[in-house]
Amino acid sequence: MPHKKHLGIGLVVGGALVAALFLSFIYVVPHGSSADVAPLWLGAIWAMLTMLWGIFRLAAGPSKLDHLHGGTDAGS
Repeated sequence: MPHKKHLGIGLVVGGALVAALFLSFIYVVPHGSSADVAPLWLGAIWAMLTMLWGIFRLAAGPSKLDHLHGGTDAGS
């Protein structure tokens, strides 16, 4: 029986958790100016991009570069 992988679920969950962490710091912790918040927005945006990449991997399915035992078979 073939092993069904859910490629991207870790990226979706991890990206959502990190984005929630950064967004909670932005909205919950009081800041003096908008310059204090700018680096936190970058972290939130990167986490959301990671989550979107995971959603793409879930929708697209396995790639022909995905090796069965991890890594890629691009060099072989």
